[in-house]
Amino acid sequence: MAAKANILIFGGIIVDQYVRVGQSPARGGDALIRDSFFRVGGCAVNVGATMQNLGLRPHIVSTVGDDMWGRKIFSYLRERQFSLQAIRLADNRQSGYCISIVEDDGERTFLTYKGCEAEFDPGMLESVPFDEVSYIYLTGYYLLDARYAQVIVEQLKWLKQAGAKLVFDPGPLVESIPIGTLDEVLRLSDLLIPNESEWEMLSGKLKWGARADSRCRDLGVQCIILKQGGRGVEVRMEGDFFRVPPLPVTSIDTTGAGDSFAGGLLYALSVGHDLRTAVDIASACGALTTTILGPHGEFSLNDIMDLIQKAKVR
Repeated sequence: MAAKANILIFGGIIVDQYVRVGQSPARGGDALIRDSFFRVGGCAVNVGATMQNLGLRPHIVSTVGDDMWGRKIFSYLRERQFSLQAIRLADNRQSGYCISIVEDDGERTFLTYKGCEAEFDPGMLESVPFDEVSYIYLTGYYLLDARYAQVIVEQLKWLKQAGAKLVFDPGPLVESIPIGTLDEVLRLSDLLIPNESEWEMLSGKLKWGARADSRCRDLGVQCIILKQGGRGVEVRMEGDFFRVPPLPVTSIDTTGAGDSFAGGLLYALSVGHDLRTAVDIASACGALTTTILGPHGEFSLNDIMDLIQKAKVR
């Protein structure tokens, strides 16, 4: 099954600094750090890492600063052989980072510094032939900066006209996206992949009420893939509906699981799998990622297919 040459991932690349503690201290208190480390993360690189694990090399569309963290990001991307074709290095700008405090029971607390990762310029896509793009992934995080949101939307329109399909992941800050921008993006979207809380926020912001599914389809969205955590995934299309049950894994860190789900979905659709198989693969990618400490890890397509097969045997 042959795929088109290019898949675009619109989203930020940051550094995640992990701090492991038994329990977070009360305000003004203290806690002993058991371990600390950093990982290159952000939704774009998490999605891209999963796709590369499975054998595809997407183009991440993101800006990285020329600071210490930016140099670590570029070193990692080169080491993992990510495409740098649509990544811009911004002079005199700081890269974003997130401090993740992880407790023994898996509870996480985040402190995030917003850097230049959401800055966009159409020139970042100059070397990407639009007619060779099969799928675009867009995270809602990438639409939060009003200076760039409309420029991004215009580029999405060109890509759609050239035949690409858009997978939109609204993200937990969907309520902060301007309604006009959100409406335009939904009209361009082929698949919408929120989790339950994001779906509720999206429906509430647009005042869809009980008609949320049909209102979404009226805008042109062909399929809603609702991620339900430990209850699995619900797939909604006009005239069709199916569920994919959760996979039995021992979860230690849910960071990046939704991003890995998206990466698995994009991979499977890009190589020609039907939607049901694609959601099976996506679910397995998300589940396997929860067994790894950090926003993403290394695994193979064989690992994913083995996990799916073992679940079926049970």
